[in-house]
Amino acid sequence: MIVLPVDKDVLRVRISEITFTIKELLRLTSKPFVQLSIDEKYSIRYNLIILVESLVSLCMHIAVEAYSRAPSSYREAVRFVAERLGASCVRDLESLVSLRNILVHRYWTVMDEKVYEAVKENFGCIYEFIDKVKEAFKFEN
Repeated sequence: MIVLPVDKDVLRVRISEITFTIKELLRLTSKPFVQLSIDEKYSIRYNLIILVESLVSLCMHIAVEAYSRAPSSYREAVRFVAERLGASCVRDLESLVSLRNILVHRYWTVMDEKVYEAVKENFGCIYEFIDKVKEAFKFEN
């Protein structure tokens, strides 16, 4: 498949947003869950939404510009690009999109302690994906 050029400035900005948000999430979860204020819990939710929005924006840009494909959903955008770039954790990325959907559309069902634990696990999948993007489009931050 022919890969068309992408705007590297767009990639750079989206990757910067993703890495900044991860750092903010790790800062927020650096103390025990029971010590978090309600504002900090809501901030974790908000930052997860920002993380996914930035990830999806990155994927939409790549899908449209590099592959001439316009995904019809957030999940499709992430899956399409992750599969094309050979990411090993496509399902994890899709699960992150699902979590965003719950945070936005069914926020009253969110169990903040489970979200906190998921954030504490790690962001290896997202970093792997970012590395694949950098490799595929030959650039560094």
